Amino acid sequence: MLTSRPSLPSSIPLVLDLDGTVIRTDTFHEMMAYLLMQKPLILLRLPFWFLKGRAYAKAQLVEHTDINVKHLPYNALLLSFAQQATEEGRPLILATGTDQKLAQKISDHLGIFQEVIGSDGVINMTGHQKRHALLDRFGIHGFDYAGDSPVDAIVWQVSREALVVYPKWGVLKKARALKDSELIHYIPREKARTLSFLLALRPLFWVFNLMMASMSLFIGFSLLVSGLLIVGDLVNLEKDRRRGLGQSVFAQGHLHLSTAFVLAPMLILLSFSFLFLSPGGLFLGAYIPLFIGLDRLTRCTPQLLRWILLGLFQILTAMLV
Repeated sequence: MLTSRPSLPSSIPLVLDLDGTVIRTDTFHEMMAYLLMQKPLILLRLPFWFLKGRAYAKAQLVEHTDINVKHLPYNALLLSFAQQATEEGRPLILATGTDQKLAQKISDHLGIFQEVIGSDGVINMTGHQKRHALLDRFGIHGFDYAGDSPVDAIVWQVSREALVVYPKWGVLKKARALKDSELIHYIPREKARTLSFLLALRPLFWVFNLMMASMSLFIGFSLLVSGLLIVGDLVNLEKDRRRGLGQSVFAQGHLHLSTAFVLAPMLILLSFSFLFLSPGGLFLGAYIPLFIGLDRLTRCTPQLLRWILLGLFQILTAMLV
């Protein structure tokens, strides 16, 4: 829960960041995941877009992607607080580094913001740029601001109160250096980051690998399964969100998609160093596509049945290798 309610006049605008604040994910990562799965060749243009600036790259990404804003993982606690603020007469502003077009689309879906301030293809609305835009509109200490990252400290310097979303120690330290404790409010993380990381790996699934003939096979297949399941989380991101139940920690936004981008290939490549040292490595050419296919097919089944089917497949694999 929020530590306390803002105590000064209710006419003070409440300004919310988007990535990691209004939503538990990052729109840039969402667009990267979309292109990776739908239009991977477009990613080859990304370095050239960035040569023209981050704002330009974001604008181009929005033009080539179609993010379903209805199923994004929204921060329900913050939005509940924001809705109450609007009912009390406070103006609600969305200020974000996300491109204006996508930010407006999210704002239209939520229907609670009076204004959207986003990147426009030329200006990247983060850090000092966001600070200047808010100062021009509201003046120093003329607004409250909610954010989650170290760069938000630049805005907290000139805001009245700081709302720290999913507070990390480094961000909290910056906020406490800028504001008195009564001017800082916290919105806690719904699920601990360490727990989310463990859930992403699915370590309980490794039990099925205990039947492997050697420790090398056990470690290799355990790492490989974790990596392939994370790949499945990325491939089925939108489908998992539409179904609602059984969503991965990435679909729920408890871990950023950037973690999946790094973790999946790292685990898979590391598994090869164990599997190629054993005869079990000969089965990888058939095992990987079969596991990915079964993972995708069972995503729409009840969780218990899904894990039983995947477990039986893993036991069969252990018998064969």
